[in-house]
Amino acid sequence: MIGSGNLATQLAKAFHRKGKNILQVVSRRREAAGLLAGLTGAKPVTDLQQLSRDADLYIIAVSDDAIPEIAKAVSLPDRLVVHTSGSVDQEVLKQVSDRYGVFYPLQTFSKTRDIDFSDIPVCIEASDEQCFDQLAALAGEISDDVRKVNSMQRQAIHLAAVFASNFTNYMYRCAEDILKSENIPFDIIRPLIRETAKKAGQQSPALTQTGPAVRNDRRIIEKHLQLLKNDPGKRELYAIISELIARNNPKNF
Repeated sequence: MIGSGNLATQLAKAFHRKGKNILQVVSRRREAAGLLAGLTGAKPVTDLQQLSRDADLYIIAVSDDAIPEIAKAVSLPDRLVVHTSGSVDQEVLKQVSDRYGVFYPLQTFSKTRDIDFSDIPVCIEASDEQCFDQLAALAGEISDDVRKVNSMQRQAIHLAAVFASNFTNYMYRCAEDILKSENIPFDIIRPLIRETAKKAGQQSPALTQTGPAVRNDRRIIEKHLQLLKNDPGKRELYAIISELIARNNPKNF
């Protein structure tokens, strides 16, 4: 496992629970390498020059910007090497080995919150069918949802994930800020968040949009904009999104 961040931690632990032998955890940060290695029975390594050549699979689970750097630093002929990015081309690993691919679990991860991989889609891309079959079989040991995707599909999936998760979480932060301004705890809005997510899990979001923008209720929209007069960033965000929602509702035109 090359990397010791959120995804590397959860993947290594998931494979370890399935009885896979994690030979090494490689990280520039000695403490992080040692911590994850201790959880998975692996050897901690801080120098890529000490990378074992005996592994069946090398998983590069690092930030997107660090993948090319690692690819230039290691050579693993005839070994299966993958990265876990949603947006980096698999061809970046071509210089590392002639057997390469992408192992992309579609989920948000943190080190401290253990994840059940069984219902997480794992998107697989590979240099050839044999590599794909090996990666799909491995993914199938931790997930019931293994999908073959190409590079363009994977990039679209990652972009969609940014909207659905990263941007949505920022909206939660905005909501928290607004509630804090009136000394209201964030837990008041958690049932609404759960119900919205539940509806999105059952039918198309296009059919479940509610709120003043979808009704084109300009009086309420202007009132909300007035409440945000001292926060130009949130005011602009509210106006842009409200306009987009209104435009996408044919009833408003």
